[in-house]
Amino acid sequence: MAGWSKSQWQKHIRRQVASAANVIFTNHAQLRMRQRHISHIAAFEILKKGTIRREPEPNLRRGTLECRIEYYVAGRDLALVAAVDADDPSVIVVTAIDLDKE
Repeated sequence: MAGWSKSQWQKHIRRQVASAANVIFTNHAQLRMRQRHISHIAAFEILKKGTIRREPEPNLRRGTLECRIEYYVAGRDLALVAAVDADDPSVIVVTAIDLDKE
């Protein structure tokens, strides 16, 4: 998947989420966000300011790379997993994680 570093993927995601139209939340992500009381505003802040600390993992079935983006927002350590592709502007939020409860 493009052979990019975590930093390059982070920049790619930040560039793409500048337009909210590029962000897609899966049903699963929306469910987890509701269960964990994570607002869409917080989710966008995570995408725009968060850090990819773990190595992104390829999803061979979908042909995307899944990046876990972590950020401290609203007094909590939270993370989103987003599926991305260097050739596609879409950022697909797959799930939401409350790192304080992980």
